[in-house]
Order: sequence, then C-alpha cells, then structure tokens
Amino acid sequence: MVEEAFASGWHGVDTIPLKGEGDFLVLTLSGLIRLARNRRDYRKIRKADGYGPMRLTVNAVESGNYLGAIAWKRSETPSDTPSN
Repeated sequence: MVEEAFASGWHGVDTIPLKGEGDFLVLTLSGLIRLARNRRDYRKIRKADGYGPMRLTVNAVESGNYLGAIAWKRSETPSDTPSN
C-alpha cells in the first residue's frame, strides 16, 4: 500500500509537516485518508516492524483523534485559514 501511495505522489513520513506548518492529508495505517495536522515541532517516527510500515502519529483535524500516518500530501483545498 505504501509503495502504491509513493508512486502516485504521496510523501514519506520523514518529511511530514511540523506544528504550525498547516493541515495536510494523511494515509493511515488502516488505509483511510484523513485531513490532519502535526501538534509536535519534531518528528517522532516509529520504524517499520511486524505490525506495519514506518509511521508517525498525527491528529485528525475534525475529531482530534490520533492517526497512524504512513504517507502524506498537501490538501487540494486550503484549510489552513480558520473559517468564521
């Protein structure tokens, strides 16, 4: 799944945006695509193991839930500005 994502324009978690760099789409460990943001100013990457590929924990924009991101890309619609 990760290899297919990389082939179609997704980026690895080692380059995922940090806190304050805006929202982005993530491909989760379970195969879902969600809008997320990073609440850390550093990358704490979990290495690939028997449970899955290299991943990083980020937060979903809508629910605030933690997501296990395995790939990311910028959203086509700008959601970095708050809506009133």
